[in-house]
Order: sequence, then C-alpha cells, then structure tokens
Amino acid sequence: MALGNSSTGQASAPAMEPRPNRRLHERVPINRQVYLCWRERQGDLVQSGRAIDVSKFGMLVEADKPIAPGTTISVQTNSTTLGSACVRHCTPSGIKYKIGLHMPDRMSRDF
Repeated sequence: MALGNSSTGQASAPAMEPRPNRRLHERVPINRQVYLCWRERQGDLVQSGRAIDVSKFGMLVEADKPIAPGTTISVQTNSTTLGSACVRHCTPSGIKYKIGLHMPDRMSRDF
C-alpha cells in the first residue's frame, strides 16, 4: 500500500522532524553590540557585530564580514573586554554572517 494523497495518487512528502538540540549548555538570547578584534599579517582588525545569544562557553554574533574559523579574537563592548574567543564557524546568513565563538573565559559567561 502506497502512502499518499488518495485523490491524486501521489506520495506525500515525509514530515520534517525538528533537529535535536545537541548543545551542552542553554543559549540565552541577547541583542548587544560587540566588537571583534584580531591581528592578521596586514595589521590589527576590528569588526562590529551584534551578539545574538550566549551560552556558558560561547556566543553567536551576526556581522557584516566573515572571519575565518580558527581565528583567535578578542570580544569587547564599549565598556569592557569580555575575553578571548576562537571562531568555530562562520556561516552566511542573507547579506550577513553568523559567527560562532567558543569563549572559555569567565567574563563571557557574565555578559
């Protein structure tokens, strides 16, 4: 017996199941301006971004330009340095990029 719409005889597409959450730590949504600072051969670079969420050891930032995975950066606000981070992924999202940061420093958890 075939699955499908009995009136058209076509098979139905399987229902999309939600992706399981494999994260170890809860993410907390935020909306805060941050500055990502790092050094390359051509000199010191700074890029502003918007922190979208934070977890115990990480942060997701939306920015206008990509940063290569593996890059070590400093994350700052207007008033403080939140700590060091390693770029884990940089994914295009429309005209911006979503940059996943691993931040083992204590200050990042107090953000």
